[in-house]
Amino acid sequence: MKVHQSVEQGIYVVLMLALEKDHKPVKSSVLSRILGVSDSYLKKILRKMVIAGIITSNARRDGGFQLARPVEELTINDVYHALEGEGNEMKLSGLAHQIFDEDEKLAEDEKRVVEIFDKAFDAFENELKKISISDLLFKTDYTNGKTHWSDRILESKSQTA
Repeated sequence: MKVHQSVEQGIYVVLMLALEKDHKPVKSSVLSRILGVSDSYLKKILRKMVIAGIITSNARRDGGFQLARPVEELTINDVYHALEGEGNEMKLSGLAHQIFDEDEKLAEDEKRVVEIFDKAFDAFENELKKISISDLLFKTDYTNGKTHWSDRILESKSQTA
């Protein structure tokens, strides 16, 4: 199973929004700059997270992205499903029937392989559900936020000038 880099980036977006001072909206351009990805690429990730109800979007001049619900209620599984989609499942192509003679054991073995993968996917998701995003942060840091991400960009600009 391969988990795309967008899941990691999505988790960091949620962490950043949780840490934003006074939980003010953060612009996608600020998030993309800090994450080191293009704004157009990040907007695709953000859109999926908005649709999943993880974050909200406000297009006003002083708008941006904010958490849609408390960080304690968000899990890594929420972000994973928003960005990877539903339906981890093993789908067999029928290749075994092309290679081996048709027999009853083959059908049983295929069914068993699918069941094994289904169990593994369920275990994977259950582990992700156990980890709240807030478990990755100090409560004192996310209660009212502690960072103005846009200030970080200004600081890095002034240091390079």
